[in-house]
Amino acid sequence: MKLLPRRAGLAACCLLAFTLRAAPPPELPVETFFKKANLSSLTFSPDGKRIACLVPYERRLNLAVIDLEKKTKNLLTSFKDNDVGGILWASNDRIIFLKDTDGQEGATVFAVNRDGTDRTLLVGGMGELGSERAANQNFRGFLARLPKDPRHILVLGNLTEAQGPDVCLMNLKTGKLTLEVANPGWVRRWVLDRQRVVRAAVAVQGLTTTVLLRDPAKGTLTPVHTHQADEPGWRPLAFDGDDRTLFVASNLGRDTTAVYRYDTATRTMGEMVHGDPVYDVDDLVWDEAKQKIVGLSINAERPRFHWLDPEIAALHARIDASLPGTTNRLLHAAPDGSRRLIRSSGDRDPGVYYLFDAATKKIEELAVIKPGIDPDQMAPMQPVSFPARDGLKIHAYLTLPVGRDPKNLPLVIHPHGGPFGIRDSWGFDPEVQFYANRGYAVLQVNYRGSGGYGAKFERAGWKKWGLEMQDDLTDAVRWAVAQGLADPQRVVIAGASYGGYAAMAGLAFTPELYCAGINYVGVVDIAELVPTGDGMNKTRLHWYSTRIGDLGVAADRKRLRDTSPVNFADQIRAPVLMAYGKNDPRVRLSQGVDMEAALKKAGKTYEMIVEEKEGHGFRKEELSIAHYTRVDAFLKKYVPPPGGRVEVGPVKVIGAPADAGRSSPQ
Repeated sequence: MKLLPRRAGLAACCLLAFTLRAAPPPELPVETFFKKANLSSLTFSPDGKRIACLVPYERRLNLAVIDLEKKTKNLLTSFKDNDVGGILWASNDRIIFLKDTDGQEGATVFAVNRDGTDRTLLVGGMGELGSERAANQNFRGFLARLPKDPRHILVLGNLTEAQGPDVCLMNLKTGKLTLEVANPGWVRRWVLDRQRVVRAAVAVQGLTTTVLLRDPAKGTLTPVHTHQADEPGWRPLAFDGDDRTLFVASNLGRDTTAVYRYDTATRTMGEMVHGDPVYDVDDLVWDEAKQKIVGLSINAERPRFHWLDPEIAALHARIDASLPGTTNRLLHAAPDGSRRLIRSSGDRDPGVYYLFDAATKKIEELAVIKPGIDPDQMAPMQPVSFPARDGLKIHAYLTLPVGRDPKNLPLVIHPHGGPFGIRDSWGFDPEVQFYANRGYAVLQVNYRGSGGYGAKFERAGWKKWGLEMQDDLTDAVRWAVAQGLADPQRVVIAGASYGGYAAMAGLAFTPELYCAGINYVGVVDIAELVPTGDGMNKTRLHWYSTRIGDLGVAADRKRLRDTSPVNFADQIRAPVLMAYGKNDPRVRLSQGVDMEAALKKAGKTYEMIVEEKEGHGFRKEELSIAHYTRVDAFLKKYVPPPGGRVEVGPVKVIGAPADAGRSSPQ
């Protein structure tokens, strides 16, 4: 199998280019980076003859169907207000899809025939399609299609008013829900076998998590494993094709999560399938043609795979040889194995979708995901690490601009959101490439508390907002300066959500480090995140009290106040750009409004963006492009040229707040 696709030969060309230090690429338009993908969310129909996907139409993602035999692509929807989201084939003839509503994260659900006819509103707000019937308030999410019942799908619902979801049948004509498996009152997650039968469950009562196996004939649930909150334990991932073997993720006796096989007949744990001493492993690769789990995907310093099936391993090796220099993921397979979808992408390339034909052993280019991106003009992302001040090893990704001497560069510290359980990963990031195209080095830090590096590393971030978590970002700046990569007078901190908090905390608590900051939908008052009320779920209360703080404890209240940037606007010296969505259900607009008022009162330099029909991040293409156009202008205005500096007042290092809340160096 050999292929010379449109982007083949890239690795060899780029190696030569870097050796010769090519000239910097031209400054590309903002929309080059933030336009909608040309094709996304591809999924085979059950018979493998068609592919449902999302394509841009009038700056919104809409549903389309590719007929592989007729070689046609038909647009099924033409929404101009919001994007279409998730896609599920209910049968070979009918498709279910979600649609966003101005960032409110309360999706509308439709069903439509594969030719675009008979579109039906199943769940959603009033007025959609001219319908005046009320939304289905009991819907909680999709579970699976039913191969033997094309008139229904399995969904999560709330018909018994239990604390967790019931398993329900949804009628694809009316949206009506009927009870399939009632929740006994505490189940939070249901697990189906490959016949779409409910076979396992995860229940949470107070601080106790229980894994249960279900007897479909009797409908009974039997506990097989119990562990306490935040203690080692295991959880079900998915059934193998034999519907007896359950793949599970476990950190019993280890720090990082590994994958094991569990025999549901004998109720015994088998040998470890795969684990890693540094990275959590819990992502399975299911093959529809082989009807079994064929491997695992590991989110390491770069993506890697552990194959369980020799034939798939050999196929993947041949694909890698034909598509060198990229990460090649085997996506969906047609049920008969005749065709397979492949996504080939990298740190400099958003990717290309390919179709592999098993009979001819040929790979056909289906679509370039972002045709406007030339990988030769993009910057490589390099995994790096450095020790924090207390000795903890911190992993990060460094992106250096193309064609520029990697010395005394302007630097963007770009903390990710979350913060817990989330991490930055190797791959194409439009925002990172946008900054690099403007000549910035970009450092993405997986600070303590980030996910994917084991329980101890994540736990090290608990109650450390603005303290050790922020120190990791400060230490990243100092590392980049010590390496000679970054100009200490031209360091910007920019992030979204928790990353927006970290940006404001950096500006307030280490004002000597940064010449500018960007806060995108960021938290500024931590205490406002913590829910209150006597009726609060005990599990939720525990999560907030351990990770963030307990408002009933005086020391926690003080720490939250002392690490909330809204209370320290007077200490900020660098200009800041802030952006919020009015409909944000996660970080309320009041956070941004309060920060703006504090900055204004303190006489600080800031810019504020509020989008009326957006939520936690701007999803509408034109608004996303407008936002980053403002970011572009902001940086050009406030980041000094080489050798220059922005006058932000006398340099004074302000001691980190709430020092009593810090742990001693290890």
